[in-house]
Amino acid sequence: MVKMRFMYIFIIVLFLAPCLQAELGLTIVGGFNRANVFHEESEMQVWLGDLKAPAFGIERKIGPVIAAIGYLKGGYINGYSDIDTTLSISYINVQSYYPLKFGKFTILAGINVGVPLSAVESYSSGGTNKVAVEELNIDYGALMGVSYGINEKYGARLFLHYGFAELWKEPQEGKRLTTIIGGACIYYNLWIPRSTENIAKKEIKWATGL
Repeated sequence: MVKMRFMYIFIIVLFLAPCLQAELGLTIVGGFNRANVFHEESEMQVWLGDLKAPAFGIERKIGPVIAAIGYLKGGYINGYSDIDTTLSISYINVQSYYPLKFGKFTILAGINVGVPLSAVESYSSGGTNKVAVEELNIDYGALMGVSYGINEKYGARLFLHYGFAELWKEPQEGKRLTTIIGGACIYYNLWIPRSTENIAKKEIKWATGL
């Protein structure tokens, strides 16, 4: 129940973001991610397929770093047996990263924490099975990526999250699984850097004579 309320609050903030732009300086991010896991036994890795899903979030600059909260899906497809099993995990994602700018490119490096909201297993033969989130660990790990600023408002980004935590609280068959999530997205700044805003105001004043 608490996690669902948290999700509702996040959605409300997302829709109210344009109204809060002047005070908070928000950036909206949206795109798609591909999720999988690293299996402790390398020979099992070839049987694991990617899970694809949309992802979105909100960012804000706090001092020299960027703080973000968002939603994405993790999990994997297990094709080892005759019946494929897909594990889909919904996460509330919290990130903090340091942006290092090189012209229009920005290198991102930071940390990522994913709190599981819900999880379900589905089978290629049909049918699903709800997985209790209490069986899953909170995910955490390293975050890295690169952004390209098309202009001061829009840009594109590639990102990769490498998880350090074991996926299950009790590893299945005693084998360790850790998450890896990569993706591509676009971002939109709801704010204009103050220097650019001042220049725009001066140009308007000069053009209008006001």
